Amino acid sequence: MSERVISTGGLTSSERVTGTQSLEKAVDILEYIAGAPGPGVTLAECTGILGFSKATTQRMLLTLARRNLLHFDEELGVYSLGMLTAKLGAEYLNRLDYRKAALPVLRDLVAQSGETAHLGVLTGQNVVYIELVDSPQPIRIFSKVGDSRPAYATAIGKAILAELPGDVRRAHLPESLAGSTARTITSIEQLYLDLAQTRERGFAIDDGENRDGIRGFAAPIFDFTGSVCAALSIAGPTSRLDSEDAIQEFGGMVTRAARRVSSVLGAPETRLG
Repeated sequence: MSERVISTGGLTSSERVTGTQSLEKAVDILEYIAGAPGPGVTLAECTGILGFSKATTQRMLLTLARRNLLHFDEELGVYSLGMLTAKLGAEYLNRLDYRKAALPVLRDLVAQSGETAHLGVLTGQNVVYIELVDSPQPIRIFSKVGDSRPAYATAIGKAILAELPGDVRRAHLPESLAGSTARTITSIEQLYLDLAQTRERGFAIDDGENRDGIRGFAAPIFDFTGSVCAALSIAGPTSRLDSEDAIQEFGGMVTRAARRVSSVLGAPETRLG
């Protein structure tokens, strides 16, 4: 599991807090199970991930299952996420005011463009989709709320990264950029040039960098402090979005839409121009 920079409760370090090894291991295994393909993860797999003995791992998993953070399927002998994780996730999403502010705007975007619209936030080095409205087209992009992608390889991620101070931005990037596709930007220098262009024109472009054959356009959303807090995007098959006219049309759409959401959130006039 990768280390995280803690920036809450006065802590600003990526070092582990003394005396919390078991708690951090429990979070590690929850994250691992959340990202594993169905139907779940076996005790043996969990033991290997945690590095504990089988008995210690089983006690930890039983505790998580007892608190409904995990569910154990006796027939298959695997652990999956429990109902409490859904409840906590739903409560977290419900407290995000910009999610509620963005939903009607996303619906309008889909009506205008015919493509899928996403709302995403930056979490660590990834973008997480916290709301979306599907395209009505039979051929469209498929994604779901909760999906995460490397920020540097997505339009939403680049729209947010472009508005961050340099030192903060670097903390949201890995040491090296891996290619999701042949078009992914894998050079930090090239990425920074792309982010400079993004900031100048007001919207980001994902030109097949996250998924082959998919193009996306995204613009940043600002809160009442004037800080970037999220971004929204339009994404669809490159065959429908691969023209100079499309860049201007869809780039303009997401820019205007993001300004609408920023306005609802009380962003300063300097961020709405």
